[in-house]
Amino acid sequence: MNNRMDRHRQHKRGRWIALGVVIACLLGIFYGLNTIYRSVSSSLSDSYTKIHEKGGRPADAIIRKGQPISILLMGTDTGALDRTDKGRTDTMMLITVSKTKGIHLVSIPRDTMIAIPGLESTFPQKINSVYTFTNVSDTMSTISKYLNVPVDYFALVNMGGLEKLVDQIGGITVKSPLSFTFSTDTSHETGKNLYQFYKGKTTFRYAKDGVHFKTYHKMNGKAALAFTRMRYEDPRGDYGRTERQRLVIAQLVKQAKNPALLLNKTFMSSISKNLRTNLTTKDMLSLATEYYNPKKKVKAISVNETSLWYEGISFQVMPRLEQQRVTNELRSDLSLTHATTGPVLAGNPDKFTIPQAVSQVLYANTSSNSQAATSN
Repeated sequence: MNNRMDRHRQHKRGRWIALGVVIACLLGIFYGLNTIYRSVSSSLSDSYTKIHEKGGRPADAIIRKGQPISILLMGTDTGALDRTDKGRTDTMMLITVSKTKGIHLVSIPRDTMIAIPGLESTFPQKINSVYTFTNVSDTMSTISKYLNVPVDYFALVNMGGLEKLVDQIGGITVKSPLSFTFSTDTSHETGKNLYQFYKGKTTFRYAKDGVHFKTYHKMNGKAALAFTRMRYEDPRGDYGRTERQRLVIAQLVKQAKNPALLLNKTFMSSISKNLRTNLTTKDMLSLATEYYNPKKKVKAISVNETSLWYEGISFQVMPRLEQQRVTNELRSDLSLTHATTGPVLAGNPDKFTIPQAVSQVLYANTSSNSQAATSN
């Protein structure tokens, strides 16, 4: 195994998909459209890939009791643009679903530095490489250990779903937070299939040949993918890209309120080919019929990390105080008692050495006593 797999330059093609596709496949979570959902459940049962990875709790029993659950949403950078390899989970979102508190989302930055449990000799790694090195089960376990919260279910989707989803709902209108030019061929400002977005405007320009531009008022799937992929020209880096992802997600949710656009057998069969999950159709129906609360909105919980270059690689480091704050939020959402957050950088601290520069970020604004108290 190459113990520096993630040292190579990240593939610059599409970086996120998970939530948009899962909105289609798990739409009942948001809108409780159980009647229509039942009409396509047989199609779903036959077409999406079910695997039997389990979290740390008897989640099916938890759903039967109506208690809060968690779902790890992972989007791989494969399945479109000619990518067919296993890929990395460049989108990772932990979603909590509660009858009383609604739906909360925690986006975990793809460049978050960790030591993969059981593979600490490969430290440092990025959290999006856990799946590449291991499997779905170990990825669920790593997130669970890192934040000290149970991960009950997962949904793993690839890039092949976003274009279909946006096109199926007839496109979306999004106001860009900044001006930028992006080629889906080169991932830079020049090349063919060139898009130009403008700050404060919903209109954008596109040139297939990179020269002759036309103006458009609504994004199709390819345009939405380009809008969310750009990273290197954004002065806010991953945080800016995350904002653009949220803008697209908000429009997807808004458009998806029309069930006729999505909940039909042809589309569900097509989109579900891009999905792997351990949620059964029965689980989905239970979430749709029992957990839906129209008065509870979807809430995004931000994660504040610090950028750090280490051995020529750009990482995001989550300070221990921030790690504890996120744990507190998630455990509260899941109606669990307060507990200390998970291990430093997720791995066994006896099996790897934390560089001083990283340690300074981890324990910023904490005393030596609090450092010792939270380092176990």
